[in-house]
Amino acid sequence: MKASLQSLDQPSVLDLVRSALGRDSAPAPAPLEPFIESEDKLDRDQLISRFTLEAIAVMAQVHPVSGELQLTEKVAEICANQGGEIAMSDADLFRKIDLPRVLADRGLSTFAAEADHDKLISRLANCAVGITGAEYAIAETGTIVLSSDEQNAQLVSLLPPVHIAVIRSSQIVASLDQTLARLNQEQVARSDPARSVSFITGPSRTGDVELVLSIGVHGPKELHVIIRR
Repeated sequence: MKASLQSLDQPSVLDLVRSALGRDSAPAPAPLEPFIESEDKLDRDQLISRFTLEAIAVMAQVHPVSGELQLTEKVAEICANQGGEIAMSDADLFRKIDLPRVLADRGLSTFAAEADHDKLISRLANCAVGITGAEYAIAETGTIVLSSDEQNAQLVSLLPPVHIAVIRSSQIVASLDQTLARLNQEQVARSDPARSVSFITGPSRTGDVELVLSIGVHGPKELHVIIRR
């Protein structure tokens, strides 16, 4: 029997299963209702609320702030509770708000991710916190989206045990479908398309064969998302 099954193609195997179940054909799946309202039916506060709810459900920590001062204070507060160096990606926002100086004034040691790949990996492996921006945040899943357009953002988000992602409220998109449409329009369909995109939903999770969930084994054990209104 084993040998005969191995010689069958997929449709034939499925026919055998249906026959054993006494069915002539596979039942059609029931249509699913939309997981979230379309973006044009949700206002900004609703998108923030939904993103916050879903992100907390996957063990991320969400911090809404208003203005640059609250933003820098929140970053400093999170970093102060960690011992070690702080890495930052090459986000324009961090230069605009002079984040390295703000953190240095609070006695925190920072460095901007460098171009030398091997040196960067070695240094990031010993960092306490990685700070990045993000391209989008997805309300229906609590996911943040990083792009290779932000230099070294993906490495900075992956190696340190704590990841802080800073987004603007206007970057929150209702659904995955709408996010993919924007990625195709803004990141892919251009003369110099982004090399890669990462979708991050909560801190790193690893499950073994016994279904035991471990947090932070193959990536950050904490994810903080700061939403700037």
